[in-house]
Amino acid sequence: MDKESRSRQEERYIDIRRLFSVLKRGILWILAAAVLAGAFGYVYSKQSDAPVYRTTGYLMVKAGEDQKVDSTSAEGQAYLMTLTATYASICRSQELLNTVIEDLDLDMDYTTLYGRVSVSQIENTYIFRVTVSDASGDMSEAIVRDMIQRAPEILVPIVGEGRIGEVDHPYTNMQAGSAGTRKTIIQAAFAGAFFMILLLLIQAALDRTVRGSADVEDTLGLNMLGVLPQEGSASKTVLPLPARTDKGEDEEKKAVPIVPARMETEAVRALRTRIAFLLEKEGAGNVLMVTDAEAGGQGEDLAAALAVSFAKAGRRVLLVDTDLRKGTLYKKLGIPDEIAANGLSGWLRGEDEDWTRFVLRSKKYGIDFMPAGKASRNFPDLLGGERMADLLRYASAEYDLVLCSAAAAGSSADALALGCLTHTTILAVPHKDRHVVRSRVRGTADQLRFIGISILGAVLTSFRADRAEVEDSGKFIYKNQ
Repeated sequence: MDKESRSRQEERYIDIRRLFSVLKRGILWILAAAVLAGAFGYVYSKQSDAPVYRTTGYLMVKAGEDQKVDSTSAEGQAYLMTLTATYASICRSQELLNTVIEDLDLDMDYTTLYGRVSVSQIENTYIFRVTVSDASGDMSEAIVRDMIQRAPEILVPIVGEGRIGEVDHPYTNMQAGSAGTRKTIIQAAFAGAFFMILLLLIQAALDRTVRGSADVEDTLGLNMLGVLPQEGSASKTVLPLPARTDKGEDEEKKAVPIVPARMETEAVRALRTRIAFLLEKEGAGNVLMVTDAEAGGQGEDLAAALAVSFAKAGRRVLLVDTDLRKGTLYKKLGIPDEIAANGLSGWLRGEDEDWTRFVLRSKKYGIDFMPAGKASRNFPDLLGGERMADLLRYASAEYDLVLCSAAAAGSSADALALGCLTHTTILAVPHKDRHVVRSRVRGTADQLRFIGISILGAVLTSFRADRAEVEDSGKFIYKNQ
């Protein structure tokens, strides 16, 4: 797959299954958002649901005493209907409402009172209603009574025709100030859940980490070999590692913890099977470099897990720590500093012509290990030199499988130098690590390929089944991981 094709693959779509997978993993966040929003809605509704009193009074419009209007004729009825609409429209005039404010000494201005008063004509009648809303029933009733009392003397002169009078005594009822607490809570909860779902989908769309086999195969253009599960709380495997001194004498055996108890999981056994199949199918050789796509990964753990697993399957395996900068694999294997100081760097400097004197052996697990030894300068020169090539050639003839744990290919030149001497490479890629984005992993893979280094495939490290993509749920999730 060329760069242009992989660039197009970077525009990753989310199908329906993946959408539901995202929502399933975020269900707790969705529920939490709904509960918090519902609680906010409850508090808001309680604050806004104070009782509101509405008092309504009615005024009837009649023809003036000096007017001769036949209310039974169509023309007279039309006149009175128009007159009623006119009085209703000016009932909230400034003159009338300001008079009411003065009469009752209200602590509000015209605009405030105008917002609390509503006036409407009753259909097909000469009556219009005046309604006032207030938190106090007494206040709303007082305002309506004063408006009805003042309306004739203020409004009739303005209109200049007809007369108005009270139809019935005003009445007051109490209503909630909002649609109700339950409705508000439900609406707020749904809104909270919706926004959380939207946030989760946006987060998934913007996610640039390596999320699963689809990213490895489509975007990165690599074979998906398998996964290395994230280490749980299981106890660590004990591996006795007798060490050979410069004199060829064995040190006292010590029970030390080897990297993970993950080594014996079904995931690692499945990974071993895939690697063995590809090595035989492609004739890739038996010298493998295991390196991280980015610094801080678990390439060392992966190399150790594969070494033990292949040894369990009856292979003769040599594990070589080629990280001459740090060389911390011996610590994970529980090897004392004084023993680990005699390792690969000693061979590369020519301290001894017998490379086997730098190898530590374990009869129990059948794994042989060569530590990095003392830190050295000119790392790429040593790893890409003639003595390193000789070592790998000797080891390849002696062992069924040689695993070289190298420094991260994405942050040093060591893996580039070493990769030119090994037969093929396994790239360890962190699963959904926010510090490792797909574009950088792809850049590392392209750099290895550019100088002719063969990449057998990639392994997702720190793999968590509960965060697996939907397409991986049936392929890389095992019961005991």
